[in-house]
Amino acid sequence: MFRHIFTKRYYHRHSSVESLKRRYEEKKLQHIHAAEKDKATILSMNTLLNNDHCRTSEETKKAIYGLGFTSPNEVFINNELNLSNIDVYGFDYDYTLANYTDNLSLTIYNSLRDIMVDVFKYPKQIKDFKFDPNFAIRGLHYDFNNGWLMKIDNMANIQLNTVHLGREPIKDQSKIIEIHKGQHISPDYLQNNMFQLSDLFSIPQATLLSDVVQYFREHQMNFHPRYLSDDVSTAARILHTGAHGIGGTLHLEVMKDMPRYLERSPQLVDYLEHLRKQGKKTFLLTNSTLAFIAKGMTYLTTTPDWRELFDFVVVSARKPEFYYHYHRPFRRANEPNWDAVDRFWPGEIYQGGNMKDFERLTGWKGQSVLYFGDHVFSDLAEASIQHGWHTGAIIHELAKEIDIRNQPSYRHTLSWLLRLERLLNEAQTTKRGHYVVEDDGNNELETLIAEWREERKHVKTKLKTAFNDSFGSVFRTYQNPSFFANKIRKYADIYMSNITNLDRISVDYVFYPNRTYLPHERVVETLIDTGGKINKYLP
Repeated sequence: MFRHIFTKRYYHRHSSVESLKRRYEEKKLQHIHAAEKDKATILSMNTLLNNDHCRTSEETKKAIYGLGFTSPNEVFINNELNLSNIDVYGFDYDYTLANYTDNLSLTIYNSLRDIMVDVFKYPKQIKDFKFDPNFAIRGLHYDFNNGWLMKIDNMANIQLNTVHLGREPIKDQSKIIEIHKGQHISPDYLQNNMFQLSDLFSIPQATLLSDVVQYFREHQMNFHPRYLSDDVSTAARILHTGAHGIGGTLHLEVMKDMPRYLERSPQLVDYLEHLRKQGKKTFLLTNSTLAFIAKGMTYLTTTPDWRELFDFVVVSARKPEFYYHYHRPFRRANEPNWDAVDRFWPGEIYQGGNMKDFERLTGWKGQSVLYFGDHVFSDLAEASIQHGWHTGAIIHELAKEIDIRNQPSYRHTLSWLLRLERLLNEAQTTKRGHYVVEDDGNNELETLIAEWREERKHVKTKLKTAFNDSFGSVFRTYQNPSFFANKIRKYADIYMSNITNLDRISVDYVFYPNRTYLPHERVVETLIDTGGKINKYLP
């Protein structure tokens, strides 16, 4: 009797495994055919199968649908935003109104490198370093204690295959897990022992830091990672900060050769003029100096009358302190003047100041203001959470990432990953439905699940390296948003790759965000969204 029952269970498990294998092959062929139709490949597969082995019905082919195309010129929505309620539009300057060429990152790297040698007496061989623009991305975290550069997700979990010491990935990932007692970084450790590189200026900084760590390791030089980070950060302050109303040496370099570093933007002028014709107030609020802004805006707009595009301009604002330190008064910036500023006059440019006086002198406050910037913490966070401004993030690398996501091979590889994960869930459910008995049928199912998990790991790596070999996408750590992307979602109502993406949007437009599904809502909500047609695509 027992032998009869055992034989039935073994047969049932064996037939389930065979059924799963058939479904895998069937779905794989469907995805390959869909990719071929788009003249694409699935990145995790070395070759496509030949036509004799890939024949399947036209009806089956039609069951595969591509993931949608996204325009890099779109405006993306985190929170509902009714532009009819916006009376005032504010703008940062660097990487918001001003788009810099790749030459700026090269100059920053070379300048930081030279400061490290000339000022901090680092080995003179460091001056031979060459900037690699393809190594680092924005949003990485540097671990002061271990010298690791890494990407973490929205829950502060480490993406293990992004952890680098110098220019080399950490091969023994168990060391990372041992130090942090898992993949999660505690809030205390994150706050006190890590530093996030949040803006585009920080990419050459992160690259140089990694290059110096690599040099010290290769030459067996003793060092503390925090000392290296502190020195690179101090070099960055020297580079960006100066005296006499000019700015640091970087500003001087840019001002000497505007066409080398800045991209002209006639669309920007059209957009700002359109806002003012519609009765909207506009202002420029930047940490950069007047001399730098005046020359830059004159070049960008091709007119010395750029000042007329704004109701008022504030330079040297010292954000984010501008938002929460109320002791620094506004001061006229055009010429030496010691009078207290008790009102804003048309045509004047001001420096310094604070949010409390800004609201008092302008009457602009709260949700009537929409402010755009590129730096989550300096520009957006305090303005949003403390003062109620609506905010928009300008993220230039967004356009490049969207172009990659729109590539047919990427889309079909992602589609195959999602299918593979559904098959894995089905296989694990099949396993759970059986008694756990050590026999060939059970081992066969375990082997199949292990093979699919390994394939899933391979596919995820291919999707990661499509963006960047070392760190992947700026916005995603596999299934979760990156730490950087999560801050954008938290502190920006809308985000886009360029401020001029708004030039086709009417001033009474209402941005409606997509509904965010919780895992327990997804099936029912998706059925509603698709009018019940989703059944066609379910396993």
